[in-house]
Parts: sequence; structure tokens; C-alpha cells
Amino acid sequence: MSVDEPQLKRRPGKDAVGELSPDKQLHQGCSHAVATSSGAKVGGFVKNSSNYAFMLVAALSFITRYYRIWDPAQVVFDEVHFGKFASYYLRREYYFDVHPPLAKMLIALGGWLIGYDGHFLFEKIGMDYMSNGVPYMMLRGWVALFGFALPPLVYMIMAESGYSVIASLLAALLVTFDNALVTQGRLILLDNIMIFFMLASVYSYIKFYKQRYHSFGAQWWTWLVSTGVMLGCVVSCKMVGLFTIALVGVAVIFDLRRILDIRRGNTMLDFWWHFIARAFALIAVPAVIYLSLFAVHLAILTRTGPGDAYHTSQFQMQLIDNPMTKSSFDVHYGDQIAIRHRETGVFLDSNVGRYPLRYEDQRVSSQGQQVTGATDKTDNSFWIIKPMNDPEAFAQFAARRQAGEDIPKAEMKKWVVRHTDLVQLQHVATGGNMRTHDVASPMTSTNMEFTTLALNDTAHVDDTVWKLEIDGARSNSTLLKTSSSFIRLISNKHGVAMWTHPKKLPEWGHGHQEVNGKKDPTAKSTLWAITEIRGRQITAEEIEEMNKKQTSMSFLEKFVELQSLMIKHNNALTTVHPFQSTPLSWPLLLRGISFWTDSEQRKQIYLLGNPIGWWISDLALLTFALCLVGLEACDMRNCEVVDAVIRRHLLRSGGFIAFAWFIHYFPFFMMGRSLFLHHYLPASIFAYMMVAACFQFFCVHPYQLFALRSWSSRARALLPSYSTGLVFAGLVAVQVAAFVYFAPLAYGMSSLTVEQVNSRRWLPGYDLHFQK
Repeated sequence: MSVDEPQLKRRPGKDAVGELSPDKQLHQGCSHAVATSSGAKVGGFVKNSSNYAFMLVAALSFITRYYRIWDPAQVVFDEVHFGKFASYYLRREYYFDVHPPLAKMLIALGGWLIGYDGHFLFEKIGMDYMSNGVPYMMLRGWVALFGFALPPLVYMIMAESGYSVIASLLAALLVTFDNALVTQGRLILLDNIMIFFMLASVYSYIKFYKQRYHSFGAQWWTWLVSTGVMLGCVVSCKMVGLFTIALVGVAVIFDLRRILDIRRGNTMLDFWWHFIARAFALIAVPAVIYLSLFAVHLAILTRTGPGDAYHTSQFQMQLIDNPMTKSSFDVHYGDQIAIRHRETGVFLDSNVGRYPLRYEDQRVSSQGQQVTGATDKTDNSFWIIKPMNDPEAFAQFAARRQAGEDIPKAEMKKWVVRHTDLVQLQHVATGGNMRTHDVASPMTSTNMEFTTLALNDTAHVDDTVWKLEIDGARSNSTLLKTSSSFIRLISNKHGVAMWTHPKKLPEWGHGHQEVNGKKDPTAKSTLWAITEIRGRQITAEEIEEMNKKQTSMSFLEKFVELQSLMIKHNNALTTVHPFQSTPLSWPLLLRGISFWTDSEQRKQIYLLGNPIGWWISDLALLTFALCLVGLEACDMRNCEVVDAVIRRHLLRSGGFIAFAWFIHYFPFFMMGRSLFLHHYLPASIFAYMMVAACFQFFCVHPYQLFALRSWSSRARALLPSYSTGLVFAGLVAVQVAAFVYFAPLAYGMSSLTVEQVNSRRWLPGYDLHFQK
């Protein structure tokens, strides 16, 4: 952040800085410095050096991001997801993802601008773009614009924060030549789009903060609202954008504390106006943008698609051509129904096969008829649903239906299955009633086995009685419908719910899934749906009636449902991935991520930061922490080791950068989901800025002479000494050298020999391909 605001009172043993605005202080300091620096006039190159530095950064960033952007001409890593989502936008087919929509909509916007129709679905890594007619270079080039903008934004942030041309250029060049940022910045991925808005938020807030002596002016409002807009955009790309909101929020709290201080001469009315303005721009504006982008998201995705199944039946029925609007009708007792598991998609199945007497762990089974989950629907997938109440009346009703009698609608309505009904399920092909009993299931010993019971076995009828619960039902009169109702079948005697899981049974189970009784009947994984009634065809009259009865959902209802699903499924991303890593390993760059391989040409893309740059960044963060301790110790001993302005700049601007790194890194330690190296990329940029902050503190003196007022302002001096230039050149040289050395892994454009691959395994965690 910009610093050098006036002191409120003199500190013992130190000269106080007068009550001047930051620009006036800086101007006075610089005038004094220039006046005492040999009286030489500043040359044109030095005056315009900030503009030249900015242009150099932009040119190098463009080259590194767009170099061989056509290579490889195959789907790489998460392009399999985000390219697919862009295609769904262009096809207007509904999909579900755990991330907010802005970055994906921007990718789709690029496709729409070049006339791409979304015909390709990026189904797996390695699929060829050229043979499928995908304009992948244009799509990558569009996304690369955001990656290209990162180094210039870093330069602008550092310059606006009062750093010198040379320090600002150092931070920007370190970001330019970071391998991980380059790899992410040239593929169809989300992270660089999110980081762009993150840096734009920080830049806008710094510009706003610098207007603090011109409150409520045009520029003050412009940059305040701009900050809110950028914050709304960053959180609309990924939920980790909340970290950037927290960063700005903490800065605002400190700012409001300054305004509240009575020594500033502000009234309480002034304070409340400042508070309201910030609440409007930094809370209301981001919230409106977030909601608006979801409204656009839902307005585009109006057709049925692969994301339907995640939602409630009411949500699904809002989508055009959704199967529920064509096949959702009442289930009557006596119907032959197919039951499908919501999560795994298998059908409830049974056959003449029996459980083995003993399992591999030597447990004994009932040797009953198998009840399993089958991937494909067959004759073994149909069950007759029967009521437990009034069996004689049901037998008469069933006989009339079987005889083909035309039964009045009012009477048919009486026999519709309802919420909390007690039912039996009779297997059509083998004739037995589905049963659970106190015998351990084959693969889950804590759950109950499912089997069937012969119709003439009256001793264990209680084991065949099921309470049918309709998910989301508001009363016992709620009717069971095909497709649109999700149900639980809970044993009336034992209280366990019918459940299955993806793991397959052994060979004797014919490759089916185990079905058993789960002791937690409220789990979402116990939901099933009636997908078909055998022989039932919906009529045009029924479709028309169904459309009339369909209840529309408001945007807020859809938004709340979608948000809850996003949070739930994001937290459920706990499946072990071969390239996941822990937050503790990220700053040390202990391992990377394999993005893509070509076995024939021995090429690969492996996400890895610039090892030299990341380790120098770690050292800079440690150095800053030690400086804080040292300066505090000096204060306690009333020792002045650095100029007050330099000290203030380090503590405020350096402290802001350090906190930005902290807030974008440490929250990951509290997450239970699978994590990867690319989650550290936002924090890594602030770590690079800290390198430049430490460089300025130790190497660039006097501060007032070299500090920039803005990124486009004229510089007063460029280099304080040859030694400073050597330090700068050395840092940039090792960063560029490491970047070039690991470039084959960042771009995937070169075949590496076994020796070349192993020479790049600087740490054991660099699990590169083709090591042998």
C-alpha cells in the first residue's frame, strides 16, 4: 500500500514529519535529495525509465505466455474440465461445477467471439484438437491475455506503492519468469483469470487509498467502486477469492480506525459517511456482481445437461427437454418399477444367484438370493410395489388392472404410493419379496445383508416391510412420481436404509455393486429414484397437465440450492490424487503436478514453480519477519537505525504484502479437501513482491529520491549505486536461468533424454515422467 502519511506526534529522539500530504512529503524529500545529489540534471532516459520498464515487462510477459501456444495440440490437464464447461455454455446445456461461473463464462466468451460452437467436449487428456476441428489456439490465446497481464499489474502495484523503478521491475520480472505462472497462463484454465482480478483488486484499493486526502472526490469514488467490482469478479471466479476480500477488509478496518482517531479532526458524522461508502462499494457491490453473474449463468444454461442429476427434481424440471418433464407421473401400487441409485446410477437388481456360504474373511452368509446393483437395466431390474395396508382390496384392484379394465381416475388416485407408506417390493423375475435381516453384508460387515424371501415364508414377513420416504416431502399426502421423486427405503423393523457404493462384488457377484442396509438412513447416498414403470407410456394430455402443474423456481431459490451444492461437493473433494500435495510443501516447492505426457516423443508438461525464485521468496519472507523483530527491538532501546520514512514504508507496504501472502496461503491448512500446488500461485506472487520490498529496503537509498508517485510518473533517479545494479542483475539472471532450464517442462515442446530428465529432478518429490 502507499505509505508516508503524516505523523500525529513526535517520537522521543526522532525528528517528526510535518503535517503534509504524502505527495508533498515525497516532493519535499525528493527536492532535497536532488538538490544534494551533485546538482546533475536528470536525463530523458531516467525520467521515462518507468514507462520503459513497464513496456519491457509487457513485452517479456507476452513472449513467455504466447511462445509456442499451439503446442501441444492436445487436451492438457484441467482443460478437460474447463474447456468442456465452455462448450456447455455455447450449447446452453446445464452443467454443475464447484467453482463460481465468471472465469468459465469468460473462456466461453472467447469461444463465442471466434465462432466456436462447442461441439467438442474435451473428454480426456491427450485428445487431439486438430482432428476434432477445435480452435484451441484462439481459446488458449484468449485465456493467455489474463496471464500476460499479471507481470504488468505487479509492476503497477509496486510503483503505486512508492517503490523505485528498479524494485518494481524486479518484482515484475520475477513473476514474468516463473514457470508455474507461465504454464497456467497459457492453457485453458481458471487460475490466471482469478489472479488477474485479485491483482486488479489490490491495485484499485491502493489507488483508492492514495486518494484518502481527497475523500468523496471523483477519483476517490472511482477507485473505491473499482475495488468493489474487482472483488466481486475475483470471488466469482473461485471461492478462494474470499481471501482477497479478507485482505481488503482488514486494510479497510485499519483505514477506518485512522479516520475514527479524534486527532485527525474528523467528526463521527464524517466517520459514518466513510463507513457507509465503504460498506456500499466493498460489500454491496461485490454481492450484486456475484449474484448477477449467477443470474447470467442460469440464464444461459437453460437446456438439460449433465449437471441435472445434482439438483432437486423441481430444479431439473425448469430445464428445457429435461426427462422429468416427459416421464414424471404417479406410481401406483401394482406397478412394475425400475429403481435407480441417485449417486452411482446402478439399478436395483436380483437374480437366481446366491451369496457364497463363506466370504474371503471367513464370515458366514445366509446363502440367500443376491440383491445387488447392476449397471444395465434388464428384466431382473423390475419390482412390483405392494401396499401393506388392506391387502384384500389391493388384490382386487390388481386383478382388475391385469384384466385391462378401465378404472376411473378418482379410484386410481386412491392407489398412488405416498410418502411414509409401508410397502413391499416383489421381484418380478424370481417372485421373492426384498428382505434385510441381521446378517452382515458381504463387503461391509457393519451393514445388513439384502436378500429375498419366498412368498410362502410367513415367519419373517417383518423383514420385508419398508417405509418409503420421499425426499423433501412436506406431508404424508405427497405422491410418489417417477424420475422427479427421490426416495429412501427404510426397513420398518431394523431402521436401516437401502444403500450401495461403487466398489464391485467379487466374481460371484457378476460385477455388480453390493446393496446393503446402512445404519444412517438420512445420508444423501441412500437416495433412489423410480426411473420407469414397465409398459407405461405418457400421453400428450398428461404432458400438458404436467406442464400446468409445474412449479417455477425463483432465481434466489435456484441460487441458494446451487450454492449449497457447490459448498457440499467442494468439501467432498477428498479423493486421493497421485499429484496432490500439502500446503506445508508449497513454499519449498517439494513437488509439482504432471499436466500432460507424450510417450512416443518423450515430452511432458509438469507444473513446477521456478525453484530459485520460490526459495529466494521464502528467504525474503523470513528476512522481513526478522526485520520486524529487529526494528521493534531498536524502538524499545530508542535506537534509530533507519530513516523514519523508510521504516514506515517497510512496515506499512511490506506489512500489507506479507499479510496478503499470509491470507492467500494459511487458510489452506484448515481445508480437508484434496489440494494441489497451483493453489499456492496467488500467494507466490505476493512472495515475489516481498523480494522486491526487501531489495528496496536494503539496496535503494535514499528512499525519497527513487520512490515513484505512480507507475506512469517520471522517475528522479534509477540506480543508487553499481552494487545495487549488480544485486538486481544477479537476482534476475538466476531467475531467468532457472526458468530457461525448466522451460521444457513448462512448455512441453522438447524431448528430453533420461539424463536430461533426471538432471531436472532437483528434489525427490519432482516425480517426472521418463526417468528411465
